[in-house]
Amino acid sequence: MLRIVILAFLLIINGNFTIAQTEKPKLIVGIVVDQMRFDHLYKYQQRFSEGGFKRLIREGYNFKNTTINYIPTVTAAGHASIYTGTTPSNHGIIGNTWYQRSTKETITNIGDAQEFLVGISKEDSYGASPRNMLATTISDQLKLDTNFKAKVISVSLKDRGAILPGGHTADGAYWQDWKNSPGNFVSSTFYMEKLPKWVTSFNKLGKSDAYLSETWNTLYPVESYTASAPDDNNYERAIGGKTSPTFPYDFKTMRERYKELDAEYQLMWVNPAGNTLLTDFAIEAIKSEGLGQDNITDLINISYSVPDVIGHTFGPQSVEFEDIILRLDRDIENLLKSLDSSVGSGNYLLFLTSDHGSIPVASYLKDNKLPTGIAKIKEYEAALQTHLNSKFGLNQWIENFDGEAVYLNNDLIKQKKLSQKIVHQEAADFLMTQEEITAATTADQLQTQNYSHGNNLLLQNGYHSKRSGDVLLVFKPGFIQSIQPGITMDKIKGTTHGSGFAYDTHIPLLWYGKSVPK
Repeated sequence: MLRIVILAFLLIINGNFTIAQTEKPKLIVGIVVDQMRFDHLYKYQQRFSEGGFKRLIREGYNFKNTTINYIPTVTAAGHASIYTGTTPSNHGIIGNTWYQRSTKETITNIGDAQEFLVGISKEDSYGASPRNMLATTISDQLKLDTNFKAKVISVSLKDRGAILPGGHTADGAYWQDWKNSPGNFVSSTFYMEKLPKWVTSFNKLGKSDAYLSETWNTLYPVESYTASAPDDNNYERAIGGKTSPTFPYDFKTMRERYKELDAEYQLMWVNPAGNTLLTDFAIEAIKSEGLGQDNITDLINISYSVPDVIGHTFGPQSVEFEDIILRLDRDIENLLKSLDSSVGSGNYLLFLTSDHGSIPVASYLKDNKLPTGIAKIKEYEAALQTHLNSKFGLNQWIENFDGEAVYLNNDLIKQKKLSQKIVHQEAADFLMTQEEITAATTADQLQTQNYSHGNNLLLQNGYHSKRSGDVLLVFKPGFIQSIQPGITMDKIKGTTHGSGFAYDTHIPLLWYGKSVPK
């Protein structure tokens, strides 16, 4: 089974294959489609253009059994793992957020108080950088290999989708800011003090405004989307004040409602034009930065965020998700045409993959008599607290209960002169009595045992000794987590991800271009 290690491309650019120095690719193009499962390559392929996904499959190399080999399968861990070629146990990005014991707060994967955002229209104390990532990326290795002569640019709508692939040495990482600017692409003082002229000029075009003046209708007649559920169903969220999750989406009207929430430009994230905007920006980056124009290999990383937000909002069974993938196919076709023109069809090497998949919407599974359920995190936390009180005395034994990660109060355990190992195991043993939990593995087990298969191997690959919890949990297949104690299945809308099951771990991996056999 092929694991998600993409450092193989370094073999090509370092000349370890029998390729002459002059035959190195002029440009590497890394594409991540956020929340794309492997089967999405085939589910909609009859409607793909000949020049997008089909071209990559037809003329490139399709790794059909690429699976993620760690838990949790989330965006930040996925991007870091793709570009470092290793797992969270080494690169340290154990989630989109995690609990930090030293400050007793939850932190984000790329949040950095030492830095500030560049290019925003109003002040924001939030800063961002790749400092939390403890390993180098292929971007960094390319810089080192070329004595920092290579250029590396990384772009996304999401900040983490740009920052983590860019590594520690990128010339620029850019993402769309919807909070503090009119949908502009911004960066961080980690990379630069001010935006390059080409980025400023691109922002002045006002493309986000223009795209949000349009209406999203399906690419084909809506009744022809037979690969998806009916457009109006109970498994999707209605957005923008709409009474139903159905086409069309009049963004010009919807943005007025979002403007009241100071979030109108976030609508680009649930809009196929968000992918088009990013493609436009990537093409401009290649042109303005002169990528692929000399004999030193450059790298551009492109992470498409819209499919993930669409999946969370509507679910993978939705017409909206199908239409997003069909339109993304055309964006990729346009990107390939631009690369053919600007770099040359035989001069670039491209890979396309995903950071994770997704589970079908839980309420949809239930209605179709498939195994599913809700793991109610607050109930487990309360039950565990009660149990530990009964065993060790009344006290706050739990420091943080973060879904699949339980952080126990180790300072209190030490103060009470108890064995950490015993208390951790007691917590794990109790949690295993809960019906929906199929594994509860302690930090001690993950640090001292060597697992070769199953959930414990995935947990071990996702465990970092300085950042992860004291007990890590796995839930039944088909189960989703919720922190809402009283939530019922009919209230579940949209999908999620994070597990070690195939619906979350089986992802596409396509190679195309220079030195890649058909």
